[in-house]
Amino acid sequence: MAEAMPDDAEAGGGLMVAVVQTSIAVGSTLGGVLFDSAGYRGAFLVAAAVLAVASALAFVTSRVTNAGTRQAS
Repeated sequence: MAEAMPDDAEAGGGLMVAVVQTSIAVGSTLGGVLFDSAGYRGAFLVAAAVLAVASALAFVTSRVTNAGTRQAS
């Protein structure tokens, strides 16, 4: 964060904390609604799908980042 906002690192850190806290609030609310409507199996299936998508995005992003690093060297 300090590299992205070198002149105002404290504000960047505060923004990051706010985003994390908002994510926790939204995630727990949606998770509770999902659990109430679809039960624990539905919640686990949605969590597995989110994990699969996040893993695929991390893999693709890491390959793009590594390819860019190799070309720049």
